[in-house]
Amino acid sequence: MGPLQRVVGAVGVNETGTPRVFHPGDIPARPHHPLARSARIVTPESTGSQRLFAGMFWNDPGASGGWSFRGDDPDEGQMVDGIPHLGAHDEKYLCLSGRVRVTWDEGEFEFGANDVVYFAAGRTYLTEVVGDDPVQVFYVIAPAPGWMVPLGAAAEAT
Repeated sequence: MGPLQRVVGAVGVNETGTPRVFHPGDIPARPHHPLARSARIVTPESTGSQRLFAGMFWNDPGASGGWSFRGDDPDEGQMVDGIPHLGAHDEKYLCLSGRVRVTWDEGEFEFGANDVVYFAAGRTYLTEVVGDDPVQVFYVIAPAPGWMVPLGAAAEAT
């Protein structure tokens, strides 16, 4: 058996069901906010799968944002009040560095480095970086959203 195919730049469609190795450093981070960058790694375009979507993001101190995972959302597929409305999806985070405060329908909580966070569908979440350290997070969304916020030109990941 040979080694798994390593993907550089996450370009090209992979046939569904074929394992792949992605190195986040090979995929350029692109801005989605003045203080934030994203690298979309496991996508329908890079894997052929609609079952999940994964990537990394880097938020600088002072960054804030959010998203809506509400089903039957009349605003699904667009930005409203500065946040993307993605439809009914679950999301998981693995925080690699920094600290984030999350405000949601029932209150707020914080997470930081080495925490795994589950965000349930049916909610709207608002986030802000807490403190002076940048945040780095690996995330997985399931199922893969049909629309994501467009990214700007490639930037260097930190």
